[in-house]
This record gives sequence, structure tokens and C-alpha cells, in this order.
Amino acid sequence: MENKIRAVLLTTAGVLTAMLFWSWKHRPPEAFLVRTAAAETQDIYNSVTIFGTVESAESTAVCPAKNGVVSAVYAATGDTVQKGDILCTLTDIGRSQTAADYWQTAQSVFAISGTVNTVTAEDAHALYAPMDGTVLTVPQAGESVSVDMPCIQIANPDKLRVRAQSPELYVGELAVGQRANITFSAVDGTFHAGLTTIAPAAVKTFSLTNEDPEATVEVLLDLNGSTKNLRPGYSATVKVFTDHRDDAAVVPYEAICQRGEQEFVFCVQDGHAVQCAVQTGYLLEDTVEIIDGLPTGVSVILSPPDELTDGDPVEVQT
Repeated sequence: MENKIRAVLLTTAGVLTAMLFWSWKHRPPEAFLVRTAAAETQDIYNSVTIFGTVESAESTAVCPAKNGVVSAVYAATGDTVQKGDILCTLTDIGRSQTAADYWQTAQSVFAISGTVNTVTAEDAHALYAPMDGTVLTVPQAGESVSVDMPCIQIANPDKLRVRAQSPELYVGELAVGQRANITFSAVDGTFHAGLTTIAPAAVKTFSLTNEDPEATVEVLLDLNGSTKNLRPGYSATVKVFTDHRDDAAVVPYEAICQRGEQEFVFCVQDGHAVQCAVQTGYLLEDTVEIIDGLPTGVSVILSPPDELTDGDPVEVQT
């Protein structure tokens, strides 16, 4: 009888042990504790930053009708004048003029932008303002002026633009009509402009340090709105917006995983991790654009564990 009882007990113990082992073997996997963030939408702007200088978009330079010497000056740099105002008078040039006089004239000429409209004075002994505006350049009394060499420049202070140099690397992203935000070290605030002109050829600038010359392309941007407190010659930092996407899907950096060339994220669905292949776009300050593969509003796992696989149970930290 005792043997029979012992056999029953041993059999029962064996069955219980087998059941416990089976239960342990087939227990649900432990859930991964994860942090999540929601995929969101935002407007994305891509831009390039270049540097330039303020200049008048509307200016005229005056050349004397013949060689002469300035006898009197009636306006100074920065003065506001009206068309027809007398700016200076001239006397015929004397034989005593030296090469230094011509060099002085050349220096004033070189200060005038070569892109302005140039006119020749009708009066041989006086120079008049060709337009309403501000005096940018005017000769001094006793200075020699030469025919066909501009010595006076008048600009419209209300029509300003920025002439900037773009590295050749950025030119392919630029297009006429793009908008830009411009800041100036001398003036607070941000000004708005539109890109109006892109030069057809690049120019190489040579360095005194024997570095390889850098090719740049000149661009023009017309300033919009009020240009109060801006002056020709101010240095400008130009941020040109080259691309924009409205309501683009974005996720935090930490959500992006990569295996080989495939990028993916883990979404959370019904308490489980779901692996979703994605195509990324622009890399932003704290987020990454998702071009394809992810519906907006879903929760993505941040910094997923290396051991996490598709279908694993997860528990979201609160």
C-alpha cells in the first residue's frame, strides 16, 4: 500500500514539475520599458546664408563735360538734394595740374559703383543733381575732374537693395523670386527681401595667403517694406529660403534607427512595438523630417533598446 501511495506522489510531483516547467517556458516575454513621443507636423524651411552690402537700387553718377578743377562745392556727402540743384562749379584745367591731381580724381571715381546709371553734364562749368536723392559722392574744392570719369553720385535712399556673394556650392539652390530675411550689425531687427538677379558667371577671388581661390556668384536682393535707418555700405547677413514644405511630418532624432541602408522607427500599437520603414528628409534642429512611411499622430519609441524587435511587448513610461 505504501509503495502505491509513494508511486502516486512521485507521479503527481512529476506532473506538477512538468506543468511548472511548461508554464515557465511559455510565459509571456517581459515588456520593454520605453519612452515615446508623438509624430508631429510643422512647416519646414531650408535656407542658405550668404553675406553682402547695402546699396541704392536707384542711383546716377555725373561725369563732367570736360576736364576741369572744382572751384566751389555746394553740397556734402549725405545731403538731400533735388533734381537741378547745383552741386559744384568748375574752372578750366591749368597746365600746372600734376599726376597727383589725376590720382586724387581716380580715387574718388573708384569709390563709385560701376553699376549705376552714368550721365555727362551739359554745362562745362557746373555740375547739377541729375535726380532727387542723397549725395553719396562729391568732389572737394581744388580737386581735378576728368571728362568721362564720374565724380558725383546721387542715390534714392528709399530704394535699397543688397548685393551679395554666394559661394558656388549654394548657387544651384538659388532661384529668382526666392524670399530672404536680412539682418545688419548696425541696425536691430530683421528685414525682408526678394532675390531678383543671379549673375550668369562666377568670379574667383584670390587670397594673399596663397589659398585656392574661391568662386562666388553675385546676387541682388531688393529690400521690401521700410528701410528706415539703413544706409548704403552697411554689411548684411542674408538668409535665403531655398525650399519649404507645409505640414511636414517630423519625429525626434532619437526615434530613427538604421540597419544597413534601411531607416526605420518603432511605433507603439496595442502595447507592442511595430517596426515601420521610413524615408527621411531634412535634418532639423531637434527633429528629422519623415517623407514617407509614417502616419502623423502615432507614438514612436525614443532611443529603442538594441534588443527590441518587431512585435515585442512594451510598457510606456509615464
